[in-house]
Amino acid sequence: MKIKLLLTALAITFAGNSQSLTQSNEAIIGESVTMYVCDSMEAYAATQGTGVSWDYSMIVGLAGQTRVIGVDDPSASTNASSFPSSTFTISAGTSLSSFYTSTATERMSQGFVFNEPNLGEVVAIFNIDEAKVMDYPFSNGSTLTDYFEGQLNFSLSGAPQTSAITGTIHASIDGQGTLMLPGSTTFTDVIRYKTIDTTYANIFLVGDIMILRNQYEYYDLANTSLPVFTHSTLVAQGVGSTTPISSQTLILSSVEADNFLTVNETKNIEFEVYPNPATASVTFQGDFSSNATATIYDQNGRVVTYHALSNGTSLDVSLLESGIYIVQLKDTEAISNTTLVIK
Repeated sequence: MKIKLLLTALAITFAGNSQSLTQSNEAIIGESVTMYVCDSMEAYAATQGTGVSWDYSMIVGLAGQTRVIGVDDPSASTNASSFPSSTFTISAGTSLSSFYTSTATERMSQGFVFNEPNLGEVVAIFNIDEAKVMDYPFSNGSTLTDYFEGQLNFSLSGAPQTSAITGTIHASIDGQGTLMLPGSTTFTDVIRYKTIDTTYANIFLVGDIMILRNQYEYYDLANTSLPVFTHSTLVAQGVGSTTPISSQTLILSSVEADNFLTVNETKNIEFEVYPNPATASVTFQGDFSSNATATIYDQNGRVVTYHALSNGTSLDVSLLESGIYIVQLKDTEAISNTTLVIK
């Protein structure tokens, strides 16, 4: 079964005091920055070119949520043996690490490691064809397209799995101008690095899925080698389907927002469906009320079952065909999705 699996690797690029990103101005091992997690806001995808403005001054923060982005020594990683040629690692908290090398003319990625709720630790190794993420020097108007190939290692219901992967990356610096952040903070000469990733994998029992990542990274190169703002979106859905399996946005700002949402205001529902994969029945457990409902969709976005829920509700799924399904839980104004694999 062929799957399009998103490269969730954080392709953050570091630069020094220049408008061109080069090997000589990459950040060194040990450098880091604390970023504040913010609520969803548009990505200004169409705001490109020279002399443009990106206004995030009114963005809302998520109270108490931060991520540390840092450059690390790959030999200190627990997955060092999977990336023997890498010379530096870019980490986003404890959930994601991306492995790189660079020369005077390019930066290459050897893969990434991240933690996924259903699959546990996922290790993507580009050991057949590495991914180029940047041609050096890279400046406003620069673009590239590259392909990569390797393997994906993860666990499914405790059983180790290995899948072949191939993929494509499109990268560019698509704008230069003014970035406005909270607290009347304005960066007057910022460049924006954009990446679009698509990865193809072959995963047992999951089915055909398309997952795409768009990421924008903003740099004030005259003052810092680390990003001052990032905007990432991820959409996963079955091929031919219009209903996402998951859709999420992560926005990180180096400047803390003036206003915040509390945890309850984020309108996320914490719940689980088990066993997963399943053959006969599944049980719902989580932080939802007696008003909650669950809808199960197939990969074409068709509703296959709908139920009112309470904690501990068990549903019969024995008549569903083998494959991957989308479980959508609604509770008042809150809504969350997860995936369910039927053997």
